[in-house]
Order: sequence, then structure tokens, then C-alpha cells
Amino acid sequence: MTLRSHRGSLLAPIAVLAISASACSSELAGSAVPQAAAIKSSTQPADVFRNLSACDLLEPTTTAKDFASPVEETYESDNGCGTRKYGYGSVTLYLVPEAGIDQLSAGQGTKIPTKVGERDAVEIPGDAGKQACTVAIAVTPNARMTASTGLNKGTNEEACALSREIATAAEPKLPRGN
Repeated sequence: MTLRSHRGSLLAPIAVLAISASACSSELAGSAVPQAAAIKSSTQPADVFRNLSACDLLEPTTTAKDFASPVEETYESDNGCGTRKYGYGSVTLYLVPEAGIDQLSAGQGTKIPTKVGERDAVEIPGDAGKQACTVAIAVTPNARMTASTGLNKGTNEEACALSREIATAAEPKLPRGN
């Protein structure tokens, strides 16, 4: 009985070593990468915004208009920023590396094709109801920047004017897509 117990305890570590060794090949030059990690990294798109911060793009326009200091947000992507102005409203700017303007929902509004600089864009008056607007700029077919405004009082057009201003100021700093 002791022999069986001892033999079973040797098989488990040997099986673990055999399985671990089979995940990597010693025939190829370079460092070993587990198969699952290699598949994941090859299928994920590169983040075109990796060196750009949404707050750096939003801050110059909103500070000049007496908004509070922008703070990071992660509603639409991991690279977002928002700020408020008491009694006026709020604005956000998001850099979305995994979805282009075609994937953007119009919400309660309607997408209107436009241009910001030389880039394709859409304007969505009323996307979040009255007194709201989003302007989204295509950076690549699968990446976008969005500037959204929600006013406490006013019109969709007034909200769109501020979203356009933010988008226009940020556009030259955006990477050039493929």
C-alpha cells in the first residue's frame, strides 16, 4: 500500500512538468511565450492612442471656459476625461481605440456626417436627450475620439457648438490613422 501511494505522488509532478514543457518549443529562436498569450496579443488591435491622454486634449478648451479641472473617466473607454461647470453643464472627451465612428450609437439623436479638419466625423445632436450633443472623429476605421456636451439649460445646437469646439481643438493632436 505504501508503494502505491508513493508511486501516485510521483506521477503528479511528472505530469505537470510534461504539460508545462509541451506549451513551449525549444526548436524556435527567441523567448518562449505561452500559446494563449500569443493568440491574444496577435488578435487585439494596437492602441493608436497609447501615447495620448484624453485629459490633455480636453483641459485647454475647458480651463479657458472656467470649467473645473478635468478628471479621468472610464465610461466609453479606459482613456476618457470629464469636467463640469457649475450651473452650466458637463463635457467629456474619450479616445476609443477599439470602435470607430460607425460603431457609435446615436442614442436619442441622429448621426449627421461631417468633417473636423480633414477627418471624417459625425455630429449627434440630442444623443442624450435635449441640451446634449456628441461630435466623434474617425482616427482609423476602428478608432475614434468623441467630445460630448450636456447642458443644464440651452439647446442641442449650443451643446453641439461646444462639442465641435473641443473636437476641433483636439483634432490636430490626434494620431494619423492608416
